[in-house]
Amino acid sequence: MGGFMKIILKFFLVLSTLIPLVTFSSQVFSRELVVWSRHSPSQNLVDAFNKKMEAEGKDLRAVNSVLGGDFVPKFTAALAAGERVDVAAIDLIYVPYYASIGALEDMTEFLKGKDYYNNLNGPMMHLGSIDGRHYSAPNDLGISGFAYNKKLLPNPPTTWAEMTTMCEEFASRGKFLTGWPTVSGGGMIYTHAPWGWAEGGAHSGWVNEDGSTANLNDSTMQAAFDHFTNLQKIGCVPKNVAAWDWADKQDAFLRGELAMIGTGNFIIGMMGDYPDIDWGFFAMFSSDGTRKSAFVGGDLIGIPVTTGDKEGAMEYIEFILSAEGQSVYTRQNGGLPIRSDLFNTDPCMTDNHRVFLNAGDTGHVPYTVVYNELMEPWGVAIQEIYGGGNPGSVLAKHNARMQEIIDEGPE
Repeated sequence: MGGFMKIILKFFLVLSTLIPLVTFSSQVFSRELVVWSRHSPSQNLVDAFNKKMEAEGKDLRAVNSVLGGDFVPKFTAALAAGERVDVAAIDLIYVPYYASIGALEDMTEFLKGKDYYNNLNGPMMHLGSIDGRHYSAPNDLGISGFAYNKKLLPNPPTTWAEMTTMCEEFASRGKFLTGWPTVSGGGMIYTHAPWGWAEGGAHSGWVNEDGSTANLNDSTMQAAFDHFTNLQKIGCVPKNVAAWDWADKQDAFLRGELAMIGTGNFIIGMMGDYPDIDWGFFAMFSSDGTRKSAFVGGDLIGIPVTTGDKEGAMEYIEFILSAEGQSVYTRQNGGLPIRSDLFNTDPCMTDNHRVFLNAGDTGHVPYTVVYNELMEPWGVAIQEIYGGGNPGSVLAKHNARMQEIIDEGPE
């Protein structure tokens, strides 16, 4: 989005908070919530909410629009046009931008008034906050981790040195230990960057805490790339991994050709479809194995300033955050609760789920208003590294470009 368009968007956002839009007639719209979501499973939540409203004798109903990959451009256009959207479940990486331009209602008092406030996922809350004020709440979790095939790898590695030894053993037999989706920038930040974060802690290796400084060339991120390029050189990684996408490494694992891969909690839902695999899961870890990390992904839910029923939107979000609402997600294969007080009380949680949940406790997600723009130098950097480039020099070069993008601000 160009600079002029951004100025126009901010103008309409301010205007919408000052002048009631006549199309938001209470007779037509006040008890019908306009909900926008990315994914089709959100319909299960809407259906459960509507069933609850009906049981309670309330006339409030939610109508869901699933936008998929078109969510961001359509939501941005809706904001610019002042179009009514009461509730928006947004890919969390984009929330810092929308919060920064005043597109979302302040939910601070509403959230702090809940007895589970301190149990809400910390990294997700951080992404939806500015100066201690909350403009969104966690909606659903997508935490990264590793899956392994126990038939091929009876015990997963617990240190980088153990992984290297396993790599040598696999290579000696002409077998593959692992592989990764080099050409997928999103897939690589989800399953590869956490190795660097585990080594150096949150905010090491991508951007600092407030997103003002690029640190792609942090020594801990470089150490992680040095480790995996070494595995590549040893020969336990497919030779064409530099051309692999997400489907390539996942399909190879499901065919029994790879012993372990980076993935997310959603893969738990696939276990029943592949009974020949003896599944196991573990979190990404530091070189000495003492620290864990993960990419904490998923959606945050907020109330756009173009809402026509803020009170109804609050009731909908309260349902989502409740144990009842969260159970709608966790009953789906691989779903995880966004509240830590539900980790041990939700009957759907298994030891496999808890591997991801526990990694999410110490996981991370970069806070930046230019996430999309930063994915370009990140994607080029990883392709150059696994194409044979020196990790240190490649990361330094693209860190400089990332800093330029940060300094320029949103397009």
